[in-house]
Amino acid sequence: MKAGAVAMALKAFIGDRFKEYGEVEDLTVDLDAARLTLRAMLRGERQSVTVSVEQYELQQEGGDVFIVLRGFSSSREWLTLLLTKLFRDKRYKIPAAAAKLLK
Repeated sequence: MKAGAVAMALKAFIGDRFKEYGEVEDLTVDLDAARLTLRAMLRGERQSVTVSVEQYELQQEGGDVFIVLRGFSSSREWLTLLLTKLFRDKRYKIPAAAAKLLK
């Protein structure tokens, strides 16, 4: 239940931030394994792509919660390389709605 609610909040957040690149079709969260997986239809692609954050870490600072992305895999090798180069070990503030569910 908790993972589903977190996934819904993150899907909306990610979908809004990356809507110019395509549409997030599905997002799942495994809280025990600290893993996120999403499926998206990217502009110009004929098939959906799958992207996984293989490991993430949550950090609290004051009243804010941040996510640090540790590793990636995807259904496209070039996308895995790009995501790793751009986002690995970077920290992002997560939406308050999702942060409340994680406390």
